[in-house]
Amino acid sequence: MQNRTIGYIRTSKNTQDLGLEVQRKALEKFEPDELFSEQISGRKEHRTELDKALKCLKKGDTLLIYNLARLSRSSRQLVNLMSELNEKEIYLKSIQESIDTRTASGRLFFTVLAGIAEFEAENISIRTKEALANSGKQLGRPPIKNNVKKRIIKLYDKKELSLNEIAVKCNVSVKTVYNVAKNEGLSRK
Repeated sequence: MQNRTIGYIRTSKNTQDLGLEVQRKALEKFEPDELFSEQISGRKEHRTELDKALKCLKKGDTLLIYNLARLSRSSRQLVNLMSELNEKEIYLKSIQESIDTRTASGRLFFTVLAGIAEFEAENISIRTKEALANSGKQLGRPPIKNNVKKRIIKLYDKKELSLNEIAVKCNVSVKTVYNVAKNEGLSRK
C-alpha cells in the first residue's frame, strides 16, 4: 500500500475564510490524498477535523500542514503530537517552516521551533498581564450592578415577562438574565 499524505488546515474564526483558502491552495500543490478543514481555536485540545485527520494516518503516511500555528498554539501540544506521530512512524510536513520530519534535521528544527513558539506565547501572556496591572484595567465585562441584579430577580420571580422582555427592561443581555437566575437558584419549571 502506498503511503498517503493527509492535509489539515485551520483558522480560529469562521470569518477567516480567506485564510482557509490560502492554506488550501498551498497544500493542494502537494496533492494530498485527503484534506481536513476547520475553524476553531488552536489552543483547543480536541478538534474534530484534526482528530479525524490523525485517525486516518497510518505508518509511513505524512500529515501536511501550512504552518505549525495551524496545528497548535501550544508547544506542549505540538511536542505531544510530534511524539504521538513519531511513535506511529507518521511524518509531519509544514510548508511555511520547511519542516519535514522524515529527516533528522527536520525533527530537530521542529523541536526547536515548538520551544520558541511556547516561549513567545508565555512572553505575550506576561506582557499582557503586566500592562493590565499597570493600567488598573480588567479584562471582561464589568460586574452587574446590585440594583440591576435585584430587579432581574424580582421580574424573573413574577413570571409575567419573558427572559427577553426582562433583558430589555433591565438593559442587559438575555444571557445575563439567565445567569443571574441560575446563580440565584431560580427556575421557571
